[in-house]
Amino acid sequence: MTRYETPADIGVAAVVGAGEMGRGIAAVQALAGREVRLFDVDDDQLSAAMEHVEWSVGKAVEKGRVAEDERAAALDRISTTDSLADAVAEADFVTEAVVERQGVKESVFRDLDAHAPEGAILATNTSGLNVTRLAEVTDRPELVCGTHWFNPPMLMELVEVIYTEHLDPAVADLMVGYIEDIGKTPIRCRKDVPSFIVNRCFRPYGEAAAWLAYYGEAEKEEIDSAMKYREQFPMGPFELADFTGGIQLRVEGERDHLEDDRLLAYDTQVCPLLHELYEEGHYGRKAGKGYYDYTDRDEPHVPATAGRDFDPMLVWAPVINEAAKMVQHDVATVEDVDTGMELGGNWPVGPFEKADEVGAKAVVRYCVEWAERHDPFNKAMETLPCDLLVETAKAGERFY
Repeated sequence: MTRYETPADIGVAAVVGAGEMGRGIAAVQALAGREVRLFDVDDDQLSAAMEHVEWSVGKAVEKGRVAEDERAAALDRISTTDSLADAVAEADFVTEAVVERQGVKESVFRDLDAHAPEGAILATNTSGLNVTRLAEVTDRPELVCGTHWFNPPMLMELVEVIYTEHLDPAVADLMVGYIEDIGKTPIRCRKDVPSFIVNRCFRPYGEAAAWLAYYGEAEKEEIDSAMKYREQFPMGPFELADFTGGIQLRVEGERDHLEDDRLLAYDTQVCPLLHELYEEGHYGRKAGKGYYDYTDRDEPHVPATAGRDFDPMLVWAPVINEAAKMVQHDVATVEDVDTGMELGGNWPVGPFEKADEVGAKAVVRYCVEWAERHDPFNKAMETLPCDLLVETAKAGERFY
């Protein structure tokens, strides 16, 4: 059971890891009036973190998001330490933001459990690792959850609150209230599924496009152009993969999925196109090449007219189907999925808004056609429409 009744009862927050995410999470909580203890084993990292926090808070003041008289007060609320025990000794709430490796995080959570006060809530900022395993290495699994922030935390409004089967419902509600209290928008991921909500929808967005290109059914410029200029996404799927390093992440993460027995765990098959690029060292923009060549430019050349003959529903349908699976399995609500994609992905509309726009029957038809044409794709992405999508189509209903 939690010892806190309201978000206001959480007065001292600790952040473990002073990297890009940790420092931003610390700044947001300090601006919201919390005392923050920022920990890292590297003193230089801590110094760099405070310099960055001071800069980011200053930019917020310049843009009118933070009052001038709050700048110094917020900075004074943050203290740094290279002692984990000191960082969490008086903490009501701890956010872990270390390297994205399951084993490393489990080791950190053992230490947090040993040093944090009884009743303190422990959260991980992982973007998709197993939160349940982190909870189970502690003696307080009912007080462990995920709070997945988006980069940069100072600017991105969304935070996913991830449940495990051990999480006390009162703690889940408290965390949702706390995220709101510090000025962010929470969505609930009610089951610990791989990639949670937002990143789970991003996967078919990229992989549907990759399979289309692999089978020669559309050129990457066609797909990117259609999704960016006609559908108004910030980036097309290939441009986005190059920007985030998604080619490398997807191929190197393939083995992790083999060991993942959580609900809605992914099939392990990766489009061969990604393997081909990976073997050539074409990981994306930072590597100089990915789907596109960045030797002479910082951004790919994608003509606005290139996608005029491409049907965006070939990408949308697998995304909508994946979103519907989450609702069917009570992972998330329709509203939370759409809020997540609009705030966390900067999408023009959420998957269910799009489904209502075109009609569930049309989405089902596209999914069935995908499965019939692309047997390997179907095995990798499970594009046959899920029960919820089929039932909604048969009943002629809408999601809203």
